[in-house]
Amino acid sequence: MNILNGLDAVRQIMHECIISENTNDGVLSDVESIITVANNEEGVDEPCVWINQHPTIVAPGSKTSLSNIVTLQTTFEFVCIEYDPDPEIAERKGQNLASRCVLAVMRNYQRLQAEYNKRVIHNIEFNMFYPVGEVTIQGKRDKVPATSVSLNIKHQINWLNCCKTKKK
Repeated sequence: MNILNGLDAVRQIMHECIISENTNDGVLSDVESIITVANNEEGVDEPCVWINQHPTIVAPGSKTSLSNIVTLQTTFEFVCIEYDPDPEIAERKGQNLASRCVLAVMRNYQRLQAEYNKRVIHNIEFNMFYPVGEVTIQGKRDKVPATSVSLNIKHQINWLNCCKTKKK
């Protein structure tokens, strides 16, 4: 992959991993809102998964020379929210939803790379699973606990391939 299509392919595959499980028989069949943009000004319906893409960096231990292949790391965070009048149950539901997001990624990322003919993701590492606070949902009287899970996606860019790419 080159820089022109490699970064977008990673984003596209990660989003599709979650969206493809939001079907009647998928592990995210109960999810009402999947947000794929950083700044959402519209309300959310819960259960909700908010996909946040963090900065792409050179993967720890990777060479950074522009004359060969560089391994990059992009962290994707899935913030999960599910309402229940009992805050303890709501927190458990959010944690379960976060776990199912990891399952959705693991079930789909290799299949999607094959379908798109874009073998860009070389490794996925578990980063963090944690409660991130509370959100207010319109129409609900209480704040809802939010749980986040993040994964480090390792992918490669071939700099030599970038130089051969024609301008569009």
